[in-house]
Amino acid sequence: MVISWFGLSSFKISFGSLSLITDPFSKTTGLMPPRGQTDLVILSNAESELYSNRDTVGDENTFVVDSPGEYDVKGLFIRGVAGRGATIYSIRMEDIRLGFLGSLKETELSDEQVEELGEIDILFVPVGGHSVCDAEEAVKIVNQLEPRFVIPMHYAQSGLKTSLDKVEQFLKELGGTKAAPQEKFTLKKSDLAVSDKTEVIVLEPQR
Repeated sequence: MVISWFGLSSFKISFGSLSLITDPFSKTTGLMPPRGQTDLVILSNAESELYSNRDTVGDENTFVVDSPGEYDVKGLFIRGVAGRGATIYSIRMEDIRLGFLGSLKETELSDEQVEELGEIDILFVPVGGHSVCDAEEAVKIVNQLEPRFVIPMHYAQSGLKTSLDKVEQFLKELGGTKAAPQEKFTLKKSDLAVSDKTEVIVLEPQR
């Protein structure tokens, strides 16, 4: 599995011959919109152009998931769960379990949300505050779900017109964790068994 980041809560996740893109944004954000073909687009907030620009990703054959429910698409099992400010998702691929929280704005998850998401190996969590979870709220959610890896998203970056906190605030709240930015994150199922400690992965936005 290979994960790269466009900015905000938009990622490309590739696994074998399949790929998905989350929350493609528009140029009104101040950032260069995600581009490229993909088999699947997952939207956490279909009503906002910050998370639902379909003009530059996929085509008429691309499957779109944009609301709560259960989906079985090309061998992927996806569960959408209602949340404040977003539909949040549990995604199972290659026997790796992803938790994508999109534009969520919650102080913490409810017991029902935690149960519906299930066990999570990689958690994508917003940390920039204002319209989404801030650093303190994000850490509470990380502690609730106890993933093997955490990928912070939706925080301040160069060119972004929206006011958001820096990722460093999340790292500090998490206990002073240090994480050198990576161009992409590559993971195999066997990597999950290396340690039971949560590791933070900070990605550099793709240009």
